[in-house]
Amino acid sequence: MSSVTYTDFIEAAKNFIEISNRCCDGWKFIEHDKDKCYLRKETFLNYKNGDYERLLKADYVIFYKESYCVPSFSFNVWNSAGMLLSLDDIRTMSLISINKKDFYSVVTQQEHPIFQRPYFIIHPCHTESVLAAFKDKSKNIIVTFLGLVCPLLNINLPLEYGM
Repeated sequence: MSSVTYTDFIEAAKNFIEISNRCCDGWKFIEHDKDKCYLRKETFLNYKNGDYERLLKADYVIFYKESYCVPSFSFNVWNSAGMLLSLDDIRTMSLISINKKDFYSVVTQQEHPIFQRPYFIIHPCHTESVLAAFKDKSKNIIVTFLGLVCPLLNINLPLEYGM
């Protein structure tokens, strides 16, 4: 297995931000303190389900999970009334057809390690083994990681990140 060091994470994050800035994707590199840097994107989503359409606000955060030595993805999504969507609402938005049990084993709600308030977090337990398969082939481990997360959460990742 191959973990990602914090230095590798920061280097990949800064490179990721350069690409984000070039393609106007809206990600920001935030230095909370020396050991708590993270990537954040706040955006609006236009979610369609059949004839039903609604505007949602999303907050995406990629941070380094020290106990697993991997990047970790957290997020919250609110409806237009400002109500936080439930985990089941999030599951129905996924591009992947996934049952509740499997989805809930991957995405959980817990206190965010940086913000100390509830966020949905992609559980990092298998991230190391999945990223190990790509580590030597990936130009940017954050792009690779996000590419794996995007279909699960119906997130758009512009093609410019892969170039």
